[in-house]
Amino acid sequence: MPSPVEPARSAGHHPTGPPGPTPATPADGPRVIPFGRRPARTGRGRRTPQPAQPERAAAPADSPQQRLALDVEAWFLAHQATLTDEHAARIYRATLDFFQLMLDSSHAEQRLNPDEYQHLTGMMRALRDAPDAL
Repeated sequence: MPSPVEPARSAGHHPTGPPGPTPATPADGPRVIPFGRRPARTGRGRRTPQPAQPERAAAPADSPQQRLALDVEAWFLAHQATLTDEHAARIYRATLDFFQLMLDSSHAEQRLNPDEYQHLTGMMRALRDAPDAL
């Protein structure tokens, strides 16, 4: 019997996720979002239009934080939103704060080991700062 907080899965239903190839998952386990670069695609294999990247001054190497912020912004632009909008940035941060609470709870219940918790918390911090880097 499924937990009341877990959605029931129907036999032929698979949760939808970001466009692109379906990541490898354990049998009937959670989906994984790979953090490598890949072209965005629709469900029918066609490339989705990507927003034009703004012209930037020639900087030999952007910081990892700046590249992450641009990747997050590109995701939002593809969904007709932008993190430069204060309201969208506030909602984005609130969502990440809630996710951090879930990580904290999982760590407290020893469902995440200390290394996993530190890694995921570091990723959350970097993602949370993305609107400031734009």
